[in-house]
Amino acid sequence: MKKMIILIASVISIGYYLNAKASQSSFKKETEVKTFSDIYYKIETSSVSIDEIIIGATEFALTMCADRSYQEALGNTVQSCNHHFKMTKDRCASYLIKNSQRFYKDKTKVTLLTERFINCVS
Repeated sequence: MKKMIILIASVISIGYYLNAKASQSSFKKETEVKTFSDIYYKIETSSVSIDEIIIGATEFALTMCADRSYQEALGNTVQSCNHHFKMTKDRCASYLIKNSQRFYKDKTKVTLLTERFINCVS
């Protein structure tokens, strides 16, 4: 339960921070999503696809896995987190794709989908 609360609080905090940061700048319409923050930059000017949400959430989940202090606080290791991620990524992505719309423009829905994916692979 503690792990879930920490994870959700982290995702929400980062999402709101990136949302505020994205609102301060204008970005070109064809932003390519490679990182978690790119999702929020792109959503300022256009919709994001479920595939782009998965790409950004994957990058974020791997960043959390690579954080040794964070993993130790959760009682895990970097290696166990990475292994679990590899074992569950495809299943979690398939579930999200199957049960979601193709494109999103609402930041709240994008944040919830990102949380679902990260919770699934964590």
